[in-house]
Amino acid sequence: MVITPSGTNYSKSLPEDMVITDIEGKIIDGKMKPSSERLMHYKIYKNRHDVMAIVHTHSIYSSVLSVTDDRIPPITEDTAMLLGDGVNVSKYALTGTIELADYVVEGLGSNNATIMKNHGAVSVGTDMERAIVTSQVLEKSASIFITAKMLGKVNILPPEDVAKLRGLSENYLKQWKNWK
Repeated sequence: MVITPSGTNYSKSLPEDMVITDIEGKIIDGKMKPSSERLMHYKIYKNRHDVMAIVHTHSIYSSVLSVTDDRIPPITEDTAMLLGDGVNVSKYALTGTIELADYVVEGLGSNNATIMKNHGAVSVGTDMERAIVTSQVLEKSASIFITAKMLGKVNILPPEDVAKLRGLSENYLKQWKNWK
């Protein structure tokens, strides 16, 4: 597993700064200490065999929702395509602990993202690009959801449409690649 090092400025990180570990956490290559959230990464990979990439963020709107118990329902087509039937807020545990890792796995379930209570968010994918796009759609969805709640009403997509939209995620990802 390739993971970012702990306590570094990610905008200045170079490929050689990354740490390579096995799934049990043994360092295979790298000079720096792996991320303090490595237990969470290991636990996700062990429990979700479809996941090949993880993005953990502390973005604004997802973090706002992390201090509430409000899950993001399927409110837009791209939310349904990439995030499924919604995004749960996982239970709280102290950062870097196995309890947090367990709660994140539980919060993810079979979906592609979860909001970490009083912390941030995690998005997953079958590759890094998909995990990044999922993270971006999560933040967009969190922003739309918060704004809609301020206006007073949030319209949720019907479950039968959400099920159909899940099958269109590949088309969405192809379009996203063309927007870059």
